[in-house]
Amino acid sequence: MIAVALPEIADDFEISTGSAGILIIGYLVVMLIGQPLAGRLGDSVGNRRMVNIALVGLTVFSAVAAVAWVFAALVVARIAQAVFAAALVPSVQSLLRATTPPEHQGRTFGLLGSVLGVGAASGPLIGGLLTQAFDWPAIFLVNIPIAVAALVISLRVHTPIHEEADEHGDSEAVAASGRIANPVFGVAFSLQSLSTSAQYALLLLTPIVLHARGWQAGPIGIVLSALTIGMILMSPMGGRLGDRHGRRAPTRVGLAVATGAVAVLLIGGPTITVLVLVAGLGLFGVGLGVATPSLMTAALESVPMHRTGAAAGVFAMSRYVGSITTSVAVSVLVTADGHGSRAVLAISLVAMVASVFGAAWLPARPQRVGID
Repeated sequence: MIAVALPEIADDFEISTGSAGILIIGYLVVMLIGQPLAGRLGDSVGNRRMVNIALVGLTVFSAVAAVAWVFAALVVARIAQAVFAAALVPSVQSLLRATTPPEHQGRTFGLLGSVLGVGAASGPLIGGLLTQAFDWPAIFLVNIPIAVAALVISLRVHTPIHEEADEHGDSEAVAASGRIANPVFGVAFSLQSLSTSAQYALLLLTPIVLHARGWQAGPIGIVLSALTIGMILMSPMGGRLGDRHGRRAPTRVGLAVATGAVAVLLIGGPTITVLVLVAGLGLFGVGLGVATPSLMTAALESVPMHRTGAAAGVFAMSRYVGSITTSVAVSVLVTADGHGSRAVLAISLVAMVASVFGAAWLPARPQRVGID
């Protein structure tokens, strides 16, 4: 939501839009650093408690941001928001694993991926409407009823914790030996980084190519929605396939589909037709929707239950590794008229091919790592 409100924020505080961008950059940096630390803390003090603390913090600092009287106060409130958001993410994922039977882990994380996709797709639309109707403070105020409702649910609903099988389970998981830095987690982290780098190539290149043709922001956003829709629709199915067939097969199939989509877009290049572009984006989203739930589930299943929060925090860093790498490549190689986009897509294709081969090292069956 905040991305579409940046111009209005800049106008109100009489600063440049570039300067206002610190509200986004600072948030991402804190999320990058904070999630692994918060995940580890959640494992120590209790993930349910961390969720409650995070929701209270988000409520308080959303209110502070809405009434910020100077830009510095808004920056401080935004950074505080990021601190509590960083605490929320790994703790939620840890609770989902702890309260879901092993045979439904993939389905749960597939549903989570779909819900996150809905949020990502609706955020700019809601943010634009709120900013237009009530000015930029509304994008912070709208968080308050959502966070309060979530806090009430968290305090009142006590789902029993599921104790997973002990260390005598799946032999492929036993190799993890209770460490986050285990082979399965490392492979899942790497595949997530590679696929995210290709995803961001499509997210960044599509507006550049279409803007060079004279397109406006609204139609460009509609074209990009093809990528998100594919992920929203396919993530629950991808999770169910992982529960049924193991984590390796759905990941390889999904990444292979996404690789084919990147190949099509590379062939099309800057002069690609809109129809082929939309089809390629949609196909990539479908592939990623199938693969991502199994990647996340494999990573979290590879560690003992009491390390899930820390593992979720570290695993979240994989997205930033991929997105930052591609952002740098686009800024260096691509011009305003789309020249150089093929070079970035070629790099993305190599990354996706590597991810397909790398999926062979994921466990063929769901893992059972004990709580000790």
